[in-house]
Amino acid sequence: MSSTTLLLVVALIGLALAVGFWMGRMTQRRTAASEPNAGAEPASHIPPPEHRPIEASRPPGRETRPASTAAAPSTSPSPAPIAGASPGALLGRAQSWGYQLQDLDVERAATSTFDVLVIDYSRDGTDESALKPADLTKLKRKPDGSRRLVAAYLSIGEAESYRYYWRKDWKRRRPAWLLSENPDWDENYAVCFWDAGWQSLFCGSPEAYLDRIIAQGFDGIYLDKCDVTEDLRRRERDAARTRPDLDGDMAAFVERLATYARERRPGFLVIMQNAEPLLERPRLRATLDAVAKEELLYGIDGAEKPNSRDDVAWSRERLDLMRRDGKPVLVVEYLDDKAKIAKAAQATRALGYVLYVSDKSRELDKLQNRTEVA
Repeated sequence: MSSTTLLLVVALIGLALAVGFWMGRMTQRRTAASEPNAGAEPASHIPPPEHRPIEASRPPGRETRPASTAAAPSTSPSPAPIAGASPGALLGRAQSWGYQLQDLDVERAATSTFDVLVIDYSRDGTDESALKPADLTKLKRKPDGSRRLVAAYLSIGEAESYRYYWRKDWKRRRPAWLLSENPDWDENYAVCFWDAGWQSLFCGSPEAYLDRIIAQGFDGIYLDKCDVTEDLRRRERDAARTRPDLDGDMAAFVERLATYARERRPGFLVIMQNAEPLLERPRLRATLDAVAKEELLYGIDGAEKPNSRDDVAWSRERLDLMRRDGKPVLVVEYLDDKAKIAKAAQATRALGYVLYVSDKSRELDKLQNRTEVA
């Protein structure tokens, strides 16, 4: 064989080997493309977004964390409440509240961190010092920009001589519904709260008390002296005997005010203070958005004195009816003793109640978050 022929044969053999190698590589690539990657889930096993499991919802405002001693670090601040959240939803997840009825400084109150504020409709109780809608706008915004609820204090079981509705001649010529003065609070008078004349002071005209509160821009009302029924049975027996169901009369009055307000402002909040026996009425509980209790743990028998276990248990049994209905329970204790403040904070937290602590003077003339240092 000539050298030329030998070179040609070698070249052909090399070409054949190259073609075989190339075809083998192509076969491997086609096989790999038709099989999933090792250790990876096939794309067909990833559910579409609408079928992916989501985290179970939690009760509003009750964030849960792992049992570890430290929470996972956050890379961003907590988001503000969702825009447009209803007042009821905001109240349901409130973690703090403040309560001041005298000497309110709007600018200072606006800088507080409370989720809920209960204040008087006026700086000093007079109509001349009534808050303006612009004041309510300030108070409804917390320093972090999130929404705060603001409720107006409203006593519906006693007449107060420093209110705009009071007439100077009432002490000489009393309306039929005006009764005796409260021996514990000067210038506060028990009333026949079921009387149409008394109830007309609260709703039905632009000058009525509730109508003014709605016009000011409050989120709701905080009703006091719904427990005047106890005072009437003790001090005004003749008036009490004319009513076969005093508690039913009060429940009906509260329901009337709530219906009236919500017809004019849907979502308007109604919070009742004390009057625990009324909570045994399912219809009233359905009307209320929350209940508040004064001196649950201390103060019945004297300033800062611990209440008896029976007294605490009696109140708790009724307050927990609201808790079972999924509604908040607010508590205010009047304490100066730091150790007692700490105990009250621990106890109410365990019960799922929201605590505010004011001075033992009960004047409610300051706004301070004393539980933070308890």
